[in-house]
Amino acid sequence: MIIDAHAHACGEFADPRKLTEILDKLGVDKVVLCPGLKGHTSAPIPPNIPISAIKQHPLYGRYFINPGIRFNYNFLLREKQDGNEFVYSLVEEKPDRIIQVYWLDPRKHNFMMKLENDFEKWHFKGIKLHQVCTPFKSDGIEINNIAEFCEEKRLPLIIHLWSDSDALKLLNVARDYIGTTFILLHLVGLEVITEQAKYMNNIHYEISPFSYIKKSRVQYAIDTLGANRIILGSDSPWDKGSLENNIARINSLNITNTEKVRILGDNMKDIFKL
Repeated sequence: MIIDAHAHACGEFADPRKLTEILDKLGVDKVVLCPGLKGHTSAPIPPNIPISAIKQHPLYGRYFINPGIRFNYNFLLREKQDGNEFVYSLVEEKPDRIIQVYWLDPRKHNFMMKLENDFEKWHFKGIKLHQVCTPFKSDGIEINNIAEFCEEKRLPLIIHLWSDSDALKLLNVARDYIGTTFILLHLVGLEVITEQAKYMNNIHYEISPFSYIKKSRVQYAIDTLGANRIILGSDSPWDKGSLENNIARINSLNITNTEKVRILGDNMKDIFKL
């Protein structure tokens, strides 16, 4: 089984027919879908940034890319619709292909009450936090409450962190809620937490987007944490061709077929208990 563990309901991925065609073409069984930015389904897709331009330096993302994303999200984009409700409508059309993950903004008033109410309505399979768009303390009371909710409902907590230091702070939360599976997106903080995280079975890493993540970092993640802790994702449609390219990248790695199968889908199959 192949599962894309990180995509957004935007562009072609907001159209059930086109989405199914893409999955079928690439041999992907299921996609984990969360909303596009503020519920937008047709926001313009930015051009891919080559690795040579990014240089994989953590300060580049922290001081150039992340502030741009945050400014755009909070000051330029207006709320389009309830993106979580829209993703649920897609699940209703393609329940065998789409897995819903709930995008949560912990800054909103009574966010926990809304989370509980929406879970009763939609029974989503995970929660997504985006520290770049919706800032929160990675060891604050809000994320502790969310992690506790995830532990109670047996939901994975999928997080796009701001920086390496936030990854380090998150480790304390992960230790307190060992029943919650934490999936950290885009390999943020990988190098600074691996020595501690390799002893914590509830910490996993997702490897999108293709154009941003070096193959050597994916290999390092596998070598240090093990293939059972690394997860295929694409961040589609924000990184054009990312899903196809990341599948090819995993298949090209010098690892066993069993390890490839785990990264491509079996890890998420176990997390979602499919």
